[in-house]
Amino acid sequence: MAESHKCSICQKSTGKMYCIGCDAYFCAKDFRGHRDTLLNEMEGLVEERNDLQDKINTATQRNDSRSPLIEQINKWETITIKKVKQAAEHARQQTVELLNSKCVKIVNEFKSFSEELADLKETENFIEQDLKRFTQMIRQFHQDVTQLNQPVTIELNTKASDEIKWNRLICIQEKSTNVERQQPQQKATGKSLSAQPRFIR
Repeated sequence: MAESHKCSICQKSTGKMYCIGCDAYFCAKDFRGHRDTLLNEMEGLVEERNDLQDKINTATQRNDSRSPLIEQINKWETITIKKVKQAAEHARQQTVELLNSKCVKIVNEFKSFSEELADLKETENFIEQDLKRFTQMIRQFHQDVTQLNQPVTIELNTKASDEIKWNRLICIQEKSTNVERQQPQQKATGKSLSAQPRFIR
């Protein structure tokens, strides 16, 4: 003869229904109530899942281009480009000044040379050494003018900028938060997760 168990709810009727989840016996009436409670809990979980899905959809569909972080990156980019342009403009000015300085130097020296040569010719107050000195100066002017027409002898030094690790100038890192995700329980319990039943939308 089968062993008789009391219903874990009413403690009166013979418990012929057994629930492996909570390891308890129920009479037919109370077993239906027990199952209804579990179904209500499941419906509540599904409703919470649906609400969570809505939040996830909202979070993932937002316009990331308007994120404050993206705006900060755009601002950094604008400022960095401006600094690079300023550095390039400074290098251009240095180049122009250097090239012009050679021309100005030759023009000024040639002007002084011409005035002195004209003065000596007019006064006829010169000797052999003067003629030799002026001959050497003319040869030097020829060399200087030839160098002006040659390819530029100055060079651009970009070693410092070539060594810049551009992907390290700006980086993103996630701040740690105090919120920790709760680990789901390994074993189901027979306790109710919600007092009021909730239904799937």
